Amino acid sequence: MATGTTGRKVFVIIDATHERHLALERLVITSEIEEPDTHIPLFISVDGERCDLHASNDALYRDDQWLKSRTKQLKGAGASYCFELCWSSEWQKAVLRSAQRFNPDHIFMPTPQDNKKSLFSNQQWVLLRTTGAPVSIVRSCEIKPRRKLFAAINIQKQDDPAYARLNEKILARGQQMAGHYGAYFYVINAYKDNMHYPVRHKVEKIYGLPSNRVPLEEGDPTSVISRYAKEIDADTVVIGTMARQGLRRSCAAIPRKNSSISLIGM
Repeated sequence: MATGTTGRKVFVIIDATHERHLALERLVITSEIEEPDTHIPLFISVDGERCDLHASNDALYRDDQWLKSRTKQLKGAGASYCFELCWSSEWQKAVLRSAQRFNPDHIFMPTPQDNKKSLFSNQQWVLLRTTGAPVSIVRSCEIKPRRKLFAAINIQKQDDPAYARLNEKILARGQQMAGHYGAYFYVINAYKDNMHYPVRHKVEKIYGLPSNRVPLEEGDPTSVISRYAKEIDADTVVIGTMARQGLRRSCAAIPRKNSSISLIGM
């Protein structure tokens, strides 16, 4: 394990029992791996909540050839990497401890491949609410080019410095991703009722987007974001978290099968 690098660090979570590693695949095709001195800490473990831990499960046995085959693309791109192997039953706590040691600039994580009822496992929700780095959550079973990307903001609270900073971080991340992929970029703002209607021209002025890419929709943010993701067939959704009490954070759920999520926290 090496933690003394000074360049950009991108932390990638790998479940060793999976044949495909979507978070690592997504990282390889982003611009981040091309940045000078990029270092990739790999956290390799098994999510005991969703895995058969009996000795008869062949997916629990991995060797050096398995690791080499998963990291050859990193070598080909010129990025350095290291890895930690972890067999703790406390998956979420182990991920956090490892991430704290590496202090990454970005985290890439997959969602459960058997996820049918909920967006994330309970342990993954805790990770999302407590980590300090932006988290990209790769959901699609097919790693494909990004064509449509949108960010969810709260312009009604733009006068609050904390919300203004969070909006800026969300938009900066979204614009950076859209620029890299050559994707259409949208910004959505949900509002509670007509008493909380946001000023559209304020959104357009701040972010320099045409009105047809700045939809304003009434309703609960979770429902609005989910509905809009389906409506435009979004590939990636950028949302934010805001600390409330201690480590409690708010987070919009995006129950969409093929959208990846980039989560920006404050």
